[in-house]
Amino acid sequence: MFWMITALGMLGVAGVSLFATMNRLGGNVLKAYRTAPVLAESALAEGAYGKVTGIASSNKKLPVAPGLELPCLVYELVVHEQSIDRQTSGGYRLVHSEVVAVEIDVTIGNTIVRVNAHDIYLVSGPVYDSQADLRTGGSPYGHTSRIRFVPPGATVHVVGTLTREVDNDPTASRDYRSLATRYRMIGKRGQPIALAADLT
Repeated sequence: MFWMITALGMLGVAGVSLFATMNRLGGNVLKAYRTAPVLAESALAEGAYGKVTGIASSNKKLPVAPGLELPCLVYELVVHEQSIDRQTSGGYRLVHSEVVAVEIDVTIGNTIVRVNAHDIYLVSGPVYDSQADLRTGGSPYGHTSRIRFVPPGATVHVVGTLTREVDNDPTASRDYRSLATRYRMIGKRGQPIALAADLT
């Protein structure tokens, strides 16, 4: 019994620590997003850091946002469960949070900036709310879910560091190679890539 209590206590501490860490990470990413310099197409270069704006697309199979049943480039699912603990804010506690994304191409004029799905922190996007648990097999009672999503064709603003990427497509024509330049965006100093989609 002692070991069980100790283990549960450690899990509680770990949960609080993780929550605090995620809050700090989110605050740092939002600050970086707000203060990043804007990079026009002419300013894109190896090692350049800042915010680019363009049209988002992908040639990958798109994940379908639950509840919306809408193919998306990125979606974030956050689920809260009704809590009997009155100390919990609003009577609900966070039970699930995940970001699902594919590799995204952001087109800026004749330039493509490729964004790695695993490095994305979703700053903002259109929102869908549900009074159910939208996880697979989730309960329809006692839960709320919020989906933030980025549909294909959306205008996005992305913050990170650029690295030049060689076009490895053997079928690409010389005209394509001379016209299009491709970069990959990576996180800066251990921070994820910040991405926001216009809400219109």
